[in-house]
Amino acid sequence: MNDLFCQQLMGNFLEYKRQGRKNFVLNADLVDYVKGKKLQRGRPWSKCKAIYVPLNINGKHWVALLINLVNCSLIVLDNDGRLTKSDDMGDHVRPFCVMIPLILRKANKFKHLGQQLTRPWSWRRPLDMCAQSRRSGDCGVYMLKHIELHSMGLPLIENMNDENVEYYRRRYAIEIFDGSMEP
Repeated sequence: MNDLFCQQLMGNFLEYKRQGRKNFVLNADLVDYVKGKKLQRGRPWSKCKAIYVPLNINGKHWVALLINLVNCSLIVLDNDGRLTKSDDMGDHVRPFCVMIPLILRKANKFKHLGQQLTRPWSWRRPLDMCAQSRRSGDCGVYMLKHIELHSMGLPLIENMNDENVEYYRRRYAIEIFDGSMEP
């Protein structure tokens, strides 16, 4: 998933709050993401257990947001839990908690989730599960590596740390440059 999805979702959330649930009209582009039509290598969410979203916090910090389509919850994978207080993180995650069920209901492919599509989803930020950085400026690399490791079912702490962040930064740069990076 990309940052444009986040921006569109946030904009739709503001409209939702302004117009109210009864008058709100969901942006069709968000439903197209769920149907796998918006990304070059898009895959319908109905064929996924989880979706990973890069989320920027206040233009300063990147975290990975895991949308768990099995247990209908969101998990924030954050490498620097000291940077954003829980209440502030909640302000950034709340639009996803509210909008994801609405988008899934509109996509009409998730009827098996029943009542989970009629209310906001819960979220958590398990800092003990994520490698924590001791320095600033590495959150983008940590975010990408957290997505990569978590999607493969590998532990985040044992495989990512401040000592190997430069290696991964270079590796990602080379993969992007030569076009070998797989989204």
